Amino acid sequence: MRFKIVDRKTVDLSESPVHDGSDFQERFVDAQEKAQSVVVFDQGLRILPLVSDWLTEELSLKQTPPSTISTYAKNISYFLDYLNERQSYKHLELDEAFLHIYPHDIQAYFTYLKNECNLSSNTIRNRDATFQSFFNCYLCKPRRDGKSIRDDNPYTDGLLSMAAKSKVVEMCTLNELKALLLCSHSERERAMIQFMYDTGVRRTEVTRVKKADIDKAFNSNKSTLIVDDKTVAYPSDYKALNVAGVKGRKREVKPRFTLPSKATLARTRRYFSTPEYRKLTKKYGSDSHAFINSEGRPYTPSSIGKILHKLSGRAIKKGFLDRAIHPHMLRHGFAGGLLRSPDLGDHSIDKLVVLQQCLGHAKIATTQIYTAMPYDIYGQYADNNGVILTRAALMERLAESTRMKVPLRGKK
Repeated sequence: MRFKIVDRKTVDLSESPVHDGSDFQERFVDAQEKAQSVVVFDQGLRILPLVSDWLTEELSLKQTPPSTISTYAKNISYFLDYLNERQSYKHLELDEAFLHIYPHDIQAYFTYLKNECNLSSNTIRNRDATFQSFFNCYLCKPRRDGKSIRDDNPYTDGLLSMAAKSKVVEMCTLNELKALLLCSHSERERAMIQFMYDTGVRRTEVTRVKKADIDKAFNSNKSTLIVDDKTVAYPSDYKALNVAGVKGRKREVKPRFTLPSKATLARTRRYFSTPEYRKLTKKYGSDSHAFINSEGRPYTPSSIGKILHKLSGRAIKKGFLDRAIHPHMLRHGFAGGLLRSPDLGDHSIDKLVVLQQCLGHAKIATTQIYTAMPYDIYGQYADNNGVILTRAALMERLAESTRMKVPLRGKK
């Protein structure tokens, strides 16, 4: 990985040539002594001044998370490696190529990624967006003296790549969910995965759920919610759960509600009553996280992803699954389950509005992607008499058929 985030430490630039007459070194050293900085290197491990300065600015604004900084650094590095092999740019030093590159050269790079590297349109679009930010927010943006580093902007007319092809939403079906649960040897994991499927929360949001949140929702007698100034009633089989939603560049917490079934919350609360959970969360008191690992620490987004990867591998090996299930497919499964449940809204538009609120989408258009799901794959479930089962009934059946008995001294 050819970049590093340093925290109030000075990086020696004496061996890294910079542009003649540039004040980059002085400004960069000053920035390092005050706050975090980003250092990006070329293949020869020389510091790239323009890219490093840009990403340091992005980090200092506290609107771009480190994960995005990492993506930016990688995308720029890959592109610069490509340019250094082109005859027109070989003679340029460090990241000076970005001061001279033309739109058609950037588009040629995208063609190379598609035809030679077989990268998807979504990946190419992601790199295009990185370059656009670099030019719009740094190279072609007037500085304090009123001048910009580069006058002509290749991104004046917008992105240069072809629009990414939209994909049909891939969701975890109820049968796939059951397969995952049966392949887990831990009621702790089973309860968490069913919770994710039945709430639609992102894996980053799961880590913020507290035991008190679930207890409060389960014990609430409320049966209505205010959505866009309208009162929406929901059956007693569901409970309104407050979620500390997190998404976007600023990673701001935006509270919202979602509607898990009472059966799922009951399953989670039964795990709360086990000796294992009580022992592991004793140190947290009333502020305990709902979902913790076997060592008593809250799950992280990364560890949740690893759990799904592990269980998918087991299920595929046993012939229960024919594809891997990732965390966001559980969120998609929640959306499909809500839209197809006969007890949550009389009209499709009503269901969409409720789903929009549960998922935390800013625009209803984002939620509408779920209306294109193929019914032959993600259809409704009926009982032996042909009666369509509600999402609450399905979650209750799932909990009953996959619940593990936890020994008093066991670590399940």
